[in-house]
Amino acid sequence: MNDKHEVTVAWGDPAQLYAAHKQSTSIDLFRAVKDGRMPIEPCMALLGAKLTKVEPGEITLVLTPAEQHYDQSGTIQAGILAALTDTAAGYAIHTRVPMGVRCATLELQVSLIKPLTVASGRISVVGRAIRIGARTATAEAKVLDSAGELCSLMSSTFIVLPPAL
Repeated sequence: MNDKHEVTVAWGDPAQLYAAHKQSTSIDLFRAVKDGRMPIEPCMALLGAKLTKVEPGEITLVLTPAEQHYDQSGTIQAGILAALTDTAAGYAIHTRVPMGVRCATLELQVSLIKPLTVASGRISVVGRAIRIGARTATAEAKVLDSAGELCSLMSSTFIVLPPAL
């Protein structure tokens, strides 16, 4: 019963991200994260996700599933997929809003289509901004396994917050 597994997690100083949000557009910030010039947010570092694509209205995160992502049934825990898709969708929206504008999740719906395990290989989480309005924004994100098969689909609504004074 003492077969313990361990994982070490390291993350960059999130204060760098907070300061950068005040000085640059989100798309430029996410490009800096992708290129390794800025740290990814601590939650994504905790999960082991990496940002690999940043375009206006679309981003891609990747994650290689490991045992620490498993639930009691031996598949990636649904909450982890929700966190990944929520982040991908939120990043996609942020790539299309003016500097200083922030968005926060109002609601999300995650549909689990196919279970994911270590055998699924590296997964891609593709977030796309659908519509950006004055008060709300909508986005979707999909999770693809290493073979490109759809495993999860998420739709979400975000509140659009004006820049703080």
